[in-house]
Amino acid sequence: MPTDDEFADEFGDVFAQALRGAAELAPEPVQHTLTAQAEQRGRRRRRRRRTAVASTLAVLVLAGAGGFAAVGGGTFGLVGPADPGPERPTMDSEELTTLVTGLLPKGTTQLLASGAPGQQDQHRNGATLLFDDGAGASLVAFSVERTDLAPEAAAVCMDGFQTPQDSCDRTVRPDGSVLVIDKLRSEHTPGGREWRVTWAGPDGRRVSFTEYNGQPATVNRPNPPLTSDSQLTDLVTSPAWERVFATLAPAGEGPRPNLTPAPQPSTPGPSKAELLAKLVPLLPAGAKVGKQDTDHAALTVTFEGRTSMLTVAVDPPSQRGREDLAMTARNDHPTPLEVHEKRPDGTLVVTNRFGNGKTATNPVLHWMAVVYFPNGGQVRINEWNGENDYTFNPGDPALDVDGLKALATAPVWRS
Repeated sequence: MPTDDEFADEFGDVFAQALRGAAELAPEPVQHTLTAQAEQRGRRRRRRRRTAVASTLAVLVLAGAGGFAAVGGGTFGLVGPADPGPERPTMDSEELTTLVTGLLPKGTTQLLASGAPGQQDQHRNGATLLFDDGAGASLVAFSVERTDLAPEAAAVCMDGFQTPQDSCDRTVRPDGSVLVIDKLRSEHTPGGREWRVTWAGPDGRRVSFTEYNGQPATVNRPNPPLTSDSQLTDLVTSPAWERVFATLAPAGEGPRPNLTPAPQPSTPGPSKAELLAKLVPLLPAGAKVGKQDTDHAALTVTFEGRTSMLTVAVDPPSQRGREDLAMTARNDHPTPLEVHEKRPDGTLVVTNRFGNGKTATNPVLHWMAVVYFPNGGQVRINEWNGENDYTFNPGDPALDVDGLKALATAPVWRS
């Protein structure tokens, strides 16, 4: 069974996440963080769950340079909810768009995509729209669904360590529902804003709305169209959504779309605090450890006058890890500074350096070393000249790639 977090990640912000994920299919420039994320287990798992979504919406991202206004209506291969049964009403994309238009400020809306992501889903519906209030056309997206999640799992803030975030306000309402308003900055578009609001009820109902201050490649205005928290709150808590909920099957009725592979049993790995405790003694003599973040297995290190942030991740042996090893070993399109070292025991060691783009090398802003063991275990050491994994300062890192490789290949990780 997928976890609550996986359901929250997959369904709560599926349209916004798909647009970011599909950017990998677009030509350069694509920020180096996308490639870096592909090497991190947590983000790679989310990307796998979004593969179907990203492929269907890639055309929208690729059209960003010319503006979404030229795309026109249609579902781009997306389909609406499954047959709701004889006792359940229906709602087509036109009715859905009309309902949402009535909740938005005065302006025009254009349907870009509607329905469930790439497959039938009787538990959720939603759409991606282009909304223009006269101050700049902006992308907005929403989803309405019946889940089996508790409110605290269905409405959560993004991780500010991994995503640029201006603020996130979370409110438990008197009726037990949870409201989250998360205001994010784009990692890839200067000045880009992505504001999300999610309402989740105790009975599993959830409404999510995401708005941008423009289109994926274009900033049209300082902020998204709905600028006040009260506007966002009123939108997702409107009684009008009951018309959509009436068309959706309860979460326990019928099979839920399986967007995640069945989890493989594995031995639990060490905690993040335990990983840092193993990492610190491996640092070179003279290195000084600064702040340690046990929530993200991260620490700052200063060595020979240079300061960087290191993160460490270790995965226990698994079938998925063995598949990762095979996929990485047969990769015949490495990035320019990627180096593979196949060891006699079948272990694969990969080091890499990234600039501002998948193939950019000047300046280098992110360094990494990954060890893929034949049994599917992995060790990943990443280094940034910044305080989190999306801000970067140019210059030499505290440790070079050879230093990172020495850390990642240390015997301690196999004990």
